[in-house]
Amino acid sequence: MITVIDVWPIIKARMLLQDDALQPLIDTYIAEIEHRILHYCGIESLPRGLLFTWASMTIDAVRVDLANVEEVEDTVGESANVKVGDTSVSAGSAAGGVINTGKAIIEEVVLNYKHDLNRYRKMRW
Repeated sequence: MITVIDVWPIIKARMLLQDDALQPLIDTYIAEIEHRILHYCGIESLPRGLLFTWASMTIDAVRVDLANVEEVEDTVGESANVKVGDTSVSAGSAAGGVINTGKAIIEEVVLNYKHDLNRYRKMRW
């Protein structure tokens, strides 16, 4: 079984975050993604095999939803575009970079990882 404590170091390393200033905020995304995975898969705890999927899903959600936060914006790259479903983020765009975001993005992130999640999904009778 994996927990939030296992996910935060992966996110911090992959996003090249220098300190823990964003940890309380990103922890809310970690918890929400955990809830969504558990709900989608119909399981009560996350198996070790979903550790990196959980981290990747959280990073995707954070990069789209918090694209205007300086520390997050720095992780996207100068000319990079991030697209999840019909939501896209372009670093350095004149409109501030975020188009059509909201909490619905979390659902899109979950659906984009269906291939990884379906392996752990349980059928309900």
